[in-house]
Amino acid sequence: MNKKVLTATLTLLATLACGVIAPATPAQPGVETVVAATLQALTAVAPPTQTPINGTLVAVNNINFVIPTGIGSGAQAETIEAVPPSSDMPWWEIAPQYDKYLLQGYPLVNTFHTPTIYVYPVNEYLQVNEDMAEPFDSLKSIIAGQPLPENIPFLPAFNAAQMFHSNEQILAFQNGKGIRFLTQYGQAPYPVNNNSLFYTFQGMTDDGANYVSAILPITAAFLSADGNPDTPLPPDGVPFDWENFENIDQHFELVKQKLNTADPNVFNPTLTSLDTLIQSILIK
Repeated sequence: MNKKVLTATLTLLATLACGVIAPATPAQPGVETVVAATLQALTAVAPPTQTPINGTLVAVNNINFVIPTGIGSGAQAETIEAVPPSSDMPWWEIAPQYDKYLLQGYPLVNTFHTPTIYVYPVNEYLQVNEDMAEPFDSLKSIIAGQPLPENIPFLPAFNAAQMFHSNEQILAFQNGKGIRFLTQYGQAPYPVNNNSLFYTFQGMTDDGANYVSAILPITAAFLSADGNPDTPLPPDGVPFDWENFENIDQHFELVKQKLNTADPNVFNPTLTSLDTLIQSILIK
């Protein structure tokens, strides 16, 4: 990977993992309704785009996709060399050669993540990193309609924890399926914010040969600009208790409620436009 998350202490990682994995008690009425609506949404697969899209066609290497007008003007293709296993190589760094596509002209700049689409060869990945068998199988189960796990499978592998996930939806692209959701990763507890939040899609081609991942930064008006304790919180934002990290689950639960119930078109970029990009993907 070109972009690596800075290594944190095991203590911080353990603290975050405990905060994320423990099931949260509903902080206020309405959580059950939100969960039910999410599960119902996951039973319906959004089909791939069949109608023409106003935007920029990208056709390079083994992928075609259309970037809708307003969220990009093109993509830069890169081939990332394989990183073979070795005694001093952490598991998340081990990967086969793969392709990535950096979106150009994206409406958000200076966010923690760079808008990127990745294509990984599944069999080659398993040959060099057998630890990926479990997340690959987990993603297949999600696509098949099984309940969501605590942490949704995700590539590229980060040296950080999945802090929460929301707005889950099964999407089909031109020759595959997967799940899109909003999430944030971290090595220590901090609030959900517009610098770190991103839309992601994790999917596989129908033949199981390729794994498709997208990381696309996204913002919501009720989130703080970043994770700094001194950054002002919008009037309708969800406070973060910096003095009592044991309350972190309540923060994530309340943010998830707001994200799940927000109109798809109030995000920047809109969920609709990002879904359209994903649905246009064709792996040749």
